[in-house]
Amino acid sequence: MSRGNLRAIKRRIASTESTMQITRAMQMVATARLNKIQKRWKGVKDYSNYAERILKKVPFVEESLYTQNGEGSLIFVITPDMGLAGSFPSDLVKEALRVKSKLEDFKGYFVLGAKGYSGLKSETVLEKEVNLFDIPKVDHAEYLLEIIFQIMENKGISKVKVVYGELKNALIQLPKTYDLLPMTKDKFEIDARYEYEPEEEKVFEDAAYQYLLSKMYLFLFETKLSELHARQNAMKNATDNAHDLIEELNLDYNKQRQASITQELIEIVNGANMQ
Repeated sequence: MSRGNLRAIKRRIASTESTMQITRAMQMVATARLNKIQKRWKGVKDYSNYAERILKKVPFVEESLYTQNGEGSLIFVITPDMGLAGSFPSDLVKEALRVKSKLEDFKGYFVLGAKGYSGLKSETVLEKEVNLFDIPKVDHAEYLLEIIFQIMENKGISKVKVVYGELKNALIQLPKTYDLLPMTKDKFEIDARYEYEPEEEKVFEDAAYQYLLSKMYLFLFETKLSELHARQNAMKNATDNAHDLIEELNLDYNKQRQASITQELIEIVNGANMQ
């Protein structure tokens, strides 16, 4: 066995060890960020639940920006800006394309995140935002909601679907689609026992906006948590695979080295016998 082969295996071991150090570091970073923002998750969900409960108790207004059911559909796609998160980013893009294929009045995409734009840039993208935030805040949700309203007004759109990352658990993150607009009375099971003064329309508009804002914040936050979990899992798998590969390479190296030593000994013995 040539020493060249042994040197090649040594180089592969060193390269794999270097890669393993990187993947382990990225796994630790994802874990640290998860621990930092996961404490806020309950508050985000509570905000969304309370906003929906309020909306169910206000008079439903049929003629409103939030309830009109006309033509034209917009798909808002929430994706990560960074990769190395397994198939999570591409799954979101596939879901966006699947939703589009079911729509007869599709007008275009509004894409959030560099990975989503990379996968959908050959499609009809009406608006995009990349590297907008590291950790989502309510201000980001409000900003994105205003862009959606502008697109609806400029393009004559009344329907909005949101594609985001649903966090099932630490190991499972799935793409999901939510019908954000228009709002329907049946969907919210409006409780009509209450009366409001002086303007029911104003009460509904305010409650509806807070509901949309809370939902947008929820989708941004949940997708970010899903991204971090997906990256944590992907980097852990990569680290484990690198560790296994290093063990296999070390075993192969030792076998070849032993075979090389044995061959050299045989050659020495044969040479001595010939003398």
